[in-house]
Amino acid sequence: MKSVKRCATKKLVYLIILLVFPLIASGEEITNHSFLGKWCGKWDEIYLTCLTIDSIAFESTAKYQWREYEHGKFKSSNKSVERINRNTLKIDNIWFVLDEKNLMQAKVIGVFRVQTRIANLVKEIPTT
Repeated sequence: MKSVKRCATKKLVYLIILLVFPLIASGEEITNHSFLGKWCGKWDEIYLTCLTIDSIAFESTAKYQWREYEHGKFKSSNKSVERINRNTLKIDNIWFVLDEKNLMQAKVIGVFRVQTRIANLVKEIPTT
């Protein structure tokens, strides 16, 4: 009797997962194009930063801009881009994670020599 109940419970759980998962998943497919564009935000909600991703092809680079001081001048460098999985890029020492529910937002984690920083980025919409 316990075996029958356990089997019925497992089937119910699988059914719930099958019914609920499509409602949670993003309606848009994530492609290489989803990552392209200029993404800006603030490290630790203080220091302005931007990543411009033009390509995710072999040996492509992203333009990385940042301020080391709240009102300082922008610095910039180019960093290599590598797609890790469905929604994640590794941009040298920065991990870029695309929000699967809103493809206009991403989180980045920068692992720097002095400190690891986190930022929420928003994709800028080009003006014509």
